[in-house]
Order: sequence, then C-alpha cells, then structure tokens
Amino acid sequence: MECNRTVSRITAYLHRNISKDVLDALKEAGVQDCHIYSARSLVIEEKKGVFSLLPGRDLAEDPLDTLFFLVNPELEDSLISLIIDKGELYFPGRGTVIAEEVTLLKSHDLCVENELPSFEFKAPSIHLHPCIGICCIMKRGEGDTVARIPLDMGMCVPSIHFGTGTGVRDKMGLLRITIPAEKEIVQSFTMPYEANNIMEMMIEAGQLSRPGSGFIYGFPVKKGLINLRVKRGEQRYAASIEQIITVLDSIRGNTDWRNRKSVFEKKGRQKKVYIRNLVDLTLLCDAGTGIKLVEASMAAGAGGATMCHAKHIRSADSPLSDIPLARDACSMVVPESTVFAVVAALREAGAFTDRCHGQVHIRQTSKAFTYVGRQ
Repeated sequence: MECNRTVSRITAYLHRNISKDVLDALKEAGVQDCHIYSARSLVIEEKKGVFSLLPGRDLAEDPLDTLFFLVNPELEDSLISLIIDKGELYFPGRGTVIAEEVTLLKSHDLCVENELPSFEFKAPSIHLHPCIGICCIMKRGEGDTVARIPLDMGMCVPSIHFGTGTGVRDKMGLLRITIPAEKEIVQSFTMPYEANNIMEMMIEAGQLSRPGSGFIYGFPVKKGLINLRVKRGEQRYAASIEQIITVLDSIRGNTDWRNRKSVFEKKGRQKKVYIRNLVDLTLLCDAGTGIKLVEASMAAGAGGATMCHAKHIRSADSPLSDIPLARDACSMVVPESTVFAVVAALREAGAFTDRCHGQVHIRQTSKAFTYVGRQ
C-alpha cells in the first residue's frame, strides 16, 4: 500500500510487571497492531552502611518491555494518557512514554496505522514536554559505559536492548573480525537545550571516535513523560526529588527552569564533525526475512542496519492474525536523498507482500556521529 502520510508513533518503556496491564488496556481501546521487544533499564543503586565505603559496581538493572505502535495523530494524547494511567507512570520509576511524528512511507495492506473508533481518555494532569532522544549503538557488553552518562546527569533512566549489526562491519576488511555483530542499543532522553552536551559526553565515554566503536544519533520527540528516577535507595522525605521535578514542570508549563548547561558544559573538547541530513528508516517484517531485505536496502544506498527481534501483539480474532507473531525490526540511518531508492528496492525484494508483511516508516534525526576515517 502506498502511504506517504504523517502518523504518530507511540513508544512505551515499561517495567515488565506492568506491561501486561497496559497492553490489555490498549487492546480494549482498539489498538490491534502493536510490537513489543525485551530490554533492560539501568539505575544507580545507593550503597548502605560499610558497603558505601567500598568501590565497585553501583548499577542495578530491571527488566523492561518496550512496546510501540502507529496511530492517527489526533488520538495520541488519549492513548498516552491511557498508558500513563494504566501503568501509573505518574509515579517515578515505572517507565517512560513518548510520541513521535513519523512518516509512513509504504506498507502491506494489513500493516498500517491503527484506526480506532472514537476514543477519549484523560489521565491525571501530567505535563508532557518535547525532548530529544539519543540512540547509541555499541558493541555488546559496552552499553553501560554510555548509559551511565544520562544517569549521572539525572536526565533519565536509559533502556538497553540487544540487536545484530550488519553493513558497516562487513565493509571493514580484516578489522571486521575484531568487531562483533552483536550490539547493544542504548536509548535515552534529555531536554533540547542539554542534548548537545549529553551527546558529546556519550561520544567521549564510548570512545566513538575510534573505528568500529559505535554509532550515535539524536532524534526529536514531540512529547513525552520521561522516567527521572535515576537512583534507587531509601527515601528520606515525603516526596522524592523526581516527584518534585514533575510538579514543578506542571506548574511552570515547561522544562526551561531545569536548564543547567553551564554546570556541566566542558570547555576545550575536540570539535566533532557530525553527520547531518539523515533519517532513521524503520523496517518491520516477518522474522527471517529481515536479512535479505536489509541486503537489498544496502544495494540501494543504505550503509547498514541494526536488527532486533520483536513480537507482534494483536487480539486472537483480529484480521491481523495472518501476520506471524515473530517479527524483525530493522533500523537503518540513511541519507535523506536515498530513502525512496531504498523503499523501491524493498518493494522489488517483496517486502510488502504476504511473504514479509513489511512496513516502512521514517523519523528525522538531528545529527549523528561515528568514526568516518581521516577527512
């Protein structure tokens, strides 16, 4: 199906013990086409007693479910409110939910945005604000190094999930044997005025200026409620600092008061050469078909892809039951000028047939960074 229309992508990063309640509520509201994959979140765990004097690992992790779906933009506020209410996300530490503006380019007839009947839901008053998402793709086992940055700065609780990289690694000759295909994808969020410095710090922490170390890019988030509970420990007061921040956001009506750029802005950093005019192209397809479709995309100009496994969520009696439960989610950050060539190559490779049940949507990126060799 030819689409080329603007839709909303809603993504929720939820603690695993609450994701089922949220999914059940979404199904009842009429959301039939939804994907979910496993991840983990990191928090700083404060040590107690004599253990606070000992050096060592102070990060704790929790299991996450990341769910996402497309919907008409006019329904995004009601569905975000539903997720906040059923997941009780107004309590810090339970999860994050965001809405992005994406373009649905082409899809199988069954794989379009969710069409809901008239639906309206209002959660308790929560201030949703625009922010910048930062996605960093690292070698497996090294994601914690960059995830530590937003934790230490109190920006958000990051999520990490596994994927498989292809493309760039395959073009690096003998060096490829030192670069494993298994990847960790770190997702974090920050305020727009802090995004540049946070990204710089993540680049330095992950040593992304070195060949094969990783890839990082930023993308705009239209609105979201971000999990700010970056530390776990005994609460000494009636309200946590995260609860106070949430209330002040609502009172002020924005997050500008949080600006502390001058506190952690570091002078003398080596100037980075960022890559611009890129888009993040997401291909959803049936499990096992992603590899061949990514190869077709690379032949049309895509530099590479990161692929993870997802599960398709729908009601048992849904017409979407023809779509296999196991799905491949492939992310390709490509020059904007190559998008339509990539989509054409995917069409020729059968991505939008009953064999693959493909869907392609894109989101804008602000800038990206990776090792690109000597200029």
